[in-house]
Amino acid sequence: MTVLHDTEGGGRGTDRHVGILFVASPLFSESAAKDLVGRTKALAESGALQGSLRVAGTLARDRASCAEALRSLDLESLDGLIVQLSTFCTAELLHELLAHIGHRSIPLALWALEEDSEIVTNSLCGAQLWGSTLSRFGRRFSLLVGNPDDPRIARDLAAFAAASRALAKITGARVALIGAHAEWFTNLAVDPWALKQALGVTIEQTTLLRFLEGCKAEERAEKAAAMRWAGARFDGGDEENGRHTLGSTYARLEAGLERIAADAIAIRDWPEILYAPEFRGTWGALGELSDRAVPIAPEGDVMGAVTALAIRGFDAASLPFLTDISGLDRANNRLVLWHYGVSPRLADGTRWLDSVLKQESFSLKAGPMTLLRLSLRNDGKLRIFVAEGEIEAEHPKANRAAGYFRPSGMEAEAFVRRFIEQGYEHHVTAVYGHWADATLHLGRQLGVEVDHA
Repeated sequence: MTVLHDTEGGGRGTDRHVGILFVASPLFSESAAKDLVGRTKALAESGALQGSLRVAGTLARDRASCAEALRSLDLESLDGLIVQLSTFCTAELLHELLAHIGHRSIPLALWALEEDSEIVTNSLCGAQLWGSTLSRFGRRFSLLVGNPDDPRIARDLAAFAAASRALAKITGARVALIGAHAEWFTNLAVDPWALKQALGVTIEQTTLLRFLEGCKAEERAEKAAAMRWAGARFDGGDEENGRHTLGSTYARLEAGLERIAADAIAIRDWPEILYAPEFRGTWGALGELSDRAVPIAPEGDVMGAVTALAIRGFDAASLPFLTDISGLDRANNRLVLWHYGVSPRLADGTRWLDSVLKQESFSLKAGPMTLLRLSLRNDGKLRIFVAEGEIEAEHPKANRAAGYFRPSGMEAEAFVRRFIEQGYEHHVTAVYGHWADATLHLGRQLGVEVDHA
């Protein structure tokens, strides 16, 4: 398996965190505030949150201590900032915070505590004061509500942190477009100016001819790549020759991709590359190449590449893949996902190739899954579609990488009707795990519509 490696895409470093700033007022209990700080620090160092949060070293109770706390957080290195109102706090410290942030567009969250009887901190009221003030300044924010011992707040903190990482990944990113969208897939065309305005993303387009000129590999690399199919079944027989052919194609495509400096890549793989004699097995090779740290979207799907990049912000080790919603099983309330270019690390059982090496097929493993799509509307505005569900253990009979997807929260037919009628492109990006909460936070950070199925 190819190990995902960190890159500094779009100028972003690898040592990134989401910060937690604690603010309080001298009018309320300092001991209660410090107790909350201690419990929050313990939470930040536990479970799924470990390593993703950086907590301030000082409780901010006036301008001087607030400045000290912000210095300890190092705002320049943060992807997002959570402000816990450890007690009610006036906007004096909010003005101090905004002065330190300046023109940076760092995502903000306000964390209010839950007091269901006795009011000791008045944190929720403080969050209302801060939220209203931020709104008047035109600053977006997320609201988190809960106490440090509540599992729901841990999930919300993790979701906000994941969204902040995703926003940092895609903002100002460079997406390489090799060729154009696939033949007559006109719905995948993206206005580069609209994308630049929406996310600061630059499309750097190159021709297929120039890309293919760089797809040259040494025999040693081709032989090493052939071992990636050591456990695969070849329906046409002659397994050794099949592995050799696939290894050659993989090594050549990898060499071409390595020459491209980008945060994500959209490639027109068919018909030109797929049917070229020297690139037999392109779709199988793209599945193996999807393990690279720089995500690849086939069929020239630029927004699919941007979506995959956001998902890598959620989880750097994830293996997002572009897929079609190709089948509806009304009787069993489920959909069939079906595509190529999927990492075989996601396979449940044997992978096999047809006699001409065009199709590599396997069933997707069972587990929780999220379908996601960042999409530009025809007016140039960004929108997001997200849906959670499960890949079922039963395997469909379809070739390629296929699985039964059962959406949660709505019927399968209603789901696909909504997706089509809202005019989303015929691709979604799939990733294992449930990421709807993180996507909702990302939508708030971007100030865009999230269509949550």
